[in-house]
Amino acid sequence: MKIKRTAALLAAAAIAALAATATAVAATSTPAGIEHWTVENTNPVSATAVLIARGPLTVGGTINLQTGHVKLPGGTLTLSHQQSWGTQGENPRTCLATVTSSGTYKVSAGTGRYTGVHGHGTYSLTAYAIVKKVNGKCATSVVPYAQTEQLTATGPLTG
Repeated sequence: MKIKRTAALLAAAAIAALAATATAVAATSTPAGIEHWTVENTNPVSATAVLIARGPLTVGGTINLQTGHVKLPGGTLTLSHQQSWGTQGENPRTCLATVTSSGTYKVSAGTGRYTGVHGHGTYSLTAYAIVKKVNGKCATSVVPYAQTEQLTATGPLTG
């Protein structure tokens, strides 16, 4: 079901975004601190999303929403996450699917300028998708024609 796939992708996005933030802090030898980041994706057929990290260091990059792999200038990060809460639903009249989830993340490995970066924190994810109606019912097994996902996360970074 597309909604379950979307929820999994969103959770992975959150993890990847957190990793990117940790990488940026390590690369500049900025003092450890609290990072805030945002991940957004509006393409229902691409697993690549844009992320922006802000805090002790400001950096932009991309994440793979399926694998959690974060690419930043000068290296990459690896994240793991644990979803603690989630819900999904669909309005049968409008065919608007909604996915929300939250949990924790951990930054465990980096490459290049981000080797040795460690961090943890919490994330929250909200996603919406609209699918077309087929024979009066929402077509959940097709790619949505409109979709948006937003993930936010906050936590300390060291390295």
